[in-house]
Amino acid sequence: MAKKTKDGSLTLLIKREKKVGFAFASPWLIGLAVFTAFPMLASFFLSFTRYDMVSSPRFIGLTNYRILFFSDNLFWTSLWNTLYHVMLAVPLGLIVGILLALLLNSRIRGIGVYRTIFYLPNVVSIVAMGLLWLWLFQPHFGLINQVLDPVYSLFNMDPIGWYRDASWSKFTIVLMGLWTAGGSMIIYLAQMQDIPKEYYEAAEIDGAGSLRRIYHITLPLMTPSIFFNFIMGIIAGFQVFAIAHIMTGGGPARSTYYFGYYLFDKMIMDHQMGSASAMAWVLLFVTLIITILALRLNRYVFYLGEQD
Repeated sequence: MAKKTKDGSLTLLIKREKKVGFAFASPWLIGLAVFTAFPMLASFFLSFTRYDMVSSPRFIGLTNYRILFFSDNLFWTSLWNTLYHVMLAVPLGLIVGILLALLLNSRIRGIGVYRTIFYLPNVVSIVAMGLLWLWLFQPHFGLINQVLDPVYSLFNMDPIGWYRDASWSKFTIVLMGLWTAGGSMIIYLAQMQDIPKEYYEAAEIDGAGSLRRIYHITLPLMTPSIFFNFIMGIIAGFQVFAIAHIMTGGGPARSTYYFGYYLFDKMIMDHQMGSASAMAWVLLFVTLIITILALRLNRYVFYLGEQD
């Protein structure tokens, strides 16, 4: 700790450095206060009001929450659709990302090009991606059903309706999400390349084959990145909205009417800002609870270099 000198010059210098530090941090602090903290506090207050964005908010206590939980069937339908999406999309996304990372963790000519190609979908506009997959999954002339046409003929099946079929629509949205597995793949690749080569050399000397090396060395030492992508996948899964809005409009038969979609309709289409704010806080707590439960899996994560 700095000591104050007789002339106080050191104290003045420290105060000046603090002011400079706050000055540099002020844009972020102001942005946090204006665009994050204030909207959160405002939505928390509005969740206890009836507010149509025209007249002044009117305090109604817990009425919005009571209606959502006990009188609104669409609330439970949208919540179930979202939970279904999370339970299916998160594990499939983890598996595909890991397999891609294993495939691209090679030292071959042009491997950087292949990695870039698999990552590119992550920088494509969500609207462009939705329009592309609308054509690919089109039931009658879409490319996917054209490729599968021999299979349909062999088993005497009707073509799958994909996003136009209520029994397939949620799975279709999940399949589309796998196209962006390159984002998690990059994280897995970074973790793989951080694993000491000595481990693989020792295992190879002991006679371990490729699959055993992956199972006993690669996957255990990848658990930090797997755990990270698992948590981030849960959080992102509960916020699914845009792709369903572009492709299915929440249909067919409300099968892709996700929680975020219902919140959007409450706020933008119905002008029920109070009810929409209540839904936002419900979504926050549901995501928070499930994330906290998922964090208990941290006991199975192996951090390289940790001491027992």
